[in-house]
Formats: sequence, C-alpha cells, structure tokens
Amino acid sequence: MASGRGHGSMSLSMKFLRLLIVLFNMAFIVIGLAVLAIGVYCIKDPQMQTIGSVLNPNLTSTYSQSFANFKAFAIALVAIGGVLLFIGFLGCCGSIKGFRFLHVMYAVILGLIIIAEVALVIVFLAYQQQFRAKTIPKLQNAIATYYVGTPIDNTTVVNSVSLSWDFAQFNLQCCGAVGPSDFVAAKNWTRTNPYPPAAPLLVPFTCCPLGAAKSWTQLPTNLSSAANCAATSSGAYTVGCYDRLVSILATYKNYAMIVGIIIGVIEVLALVFALLLFRRKEDYDTL
Repeated sequence: MASGRGHGSMSLSMKFLRLLIVLFNMAFIVIGLAVLAIGVYCIKDPQMQTIGSVLNPNLTSTYSQSFANFKAFAIALVAIGGVLLFIGFLGCCGSIKGFRFLHVMYAVILGLIIIAEVALVIVFLAYQQQFRAKTIPKLQNAIATYYVGTPIDNTTVVNSVSLSWDFAQFNLQCCGAVGPSDFVAAKNWTRTNPYPPAAPLLVPFTCCPLGAAKSWTQLPTNLSSAANCAATSSGAYTVGCYDRLVSILATYKNYAMIVGIIIGVIEVLALVFALLLFRRKEDYDTL
C-alpha cells in the first residue's frame, strides 16, 4: 500500500525538484520577514504615522481614531508577512520531510494567493484615477474642518489632524492637498500672525521654507523667518501634498514593479514545482 512518504531511493530529478522548492521557499521567508518589518515600521515610525493621519479618509479630531485606518493597513502588512513566512515554512517542511498532504496544502494556498494578487493588480489599475478623485476632496475637507494653524508655542491647542498637516507640509515641502488655495476654506483657523507684519496669514507657516532640519517629531520653534511668506503667500510651496507624496512614491515605482515581478515569478515557479513534485511522488509511490 502506498504511503505519503514513499519507499526506496529518491531519484536525482526528485531531489533537484525538492531543492528548488526549498530555495524558492527560503525566498518566501526572506520576503515575509521584509514585509513584516515594513508593517512594524509603519506602526512604530512617527513619519509613517503622521502621513497616515493626513491620508486617512475618515479623519476625526481624536488621535486614536485618526490613525485607525492607517494602523489597519500596517497590521495588514504584518499579517501578509506572517502568511508568507507560513507558506515558506510549509513549503520547506513539505519538501524536506516529503509529506504529501503538506504539498497539497502548500499548492492550494499558493494558488489562492496568486489569484488574489492578480485581482488586486487589476483593481488597482482600474481604480487608481478614481482613488485620486475621491481622496483629494476628503483631504480638502479635512483642512476646511480641522485645520487650526501651526502651533506657535507649547500653549497652543491643536488637534492631531491639524498637527499632521503641519508635519507633512514641513517635511514634504508642500502646501495643502492640491495647493495653498485649500486653506481659504479653513473655517477654524484664526489666521493670527504673531510676527511682523501683523497682516492675517494666507497660508500656514509650514507652507513656507523655515530653514530648519526636517523632523517628524518636532516642528521648528522659531517661525518668524516665514512670517512674510505666510502673510503674503510669496515664496510659499505651490505643490500640493497629495501630488508631492505621489511623486515620492513614483521614484520607487520601478523598484516596486521589479520586486513584484520577481515575487510573482517565484510564486508561479514554486507552485509548478510543488505540483510536479507531488505528481512524481504519486507515480513513485504506486510502484
């Protein structure tokens, strides 16, 4: 009666297939660790948390709620990394130990993941323009509703959304969602200018060059150098933060495509080799 482990000496071709699957699954383990690390980084790093608050479509005035969706995305990355680690472990165990049921489980899970990835790519390509069209109005509404101005000192009361916009504008060197005009509708911003000239502010201080080192944890304490720019908008950043962030991400687009293609090829080859090995084991076990 045939068993899941088989009998007799293993052919050279089967050993080679097993070695290939082990190598591919070592790649899965490395990729899983990388995705897991990125997810943890997004949860813990202040820069990622600030951007998450700005881009959160369900903006509220409380810190915990404003970061909820972004943290969910980061947790999803952690989960994906964990799944990749599990798949790599499953594939390695199935190949090294020769358990047939592990090959079946491995092939089924990997096949479902490949289908899901193809579906996600199709959805992304089909709806990326709609995403921009839906996101920008929400960002502009966040400015109109929640922006209250750049904190001048420790006594200034601001909400997390307003503060996140200041951090994003200061570090990304941008202004508003699509440009400085977004702040015309900021109904809760007093526009008080504590520096000469005493004219009301047209744009936030962080929309202007401040000459300070970038930081995602501490805004500059001396804003007087940007007083004239903020009061007249002369010299203010003209690029919106949405386009600035997209342009930054675009610099990594080619690398992301290359990594995606490599991962896809590895997944397909791993699936093919797992099925071949399962088939060879089945033929061998019936001898």
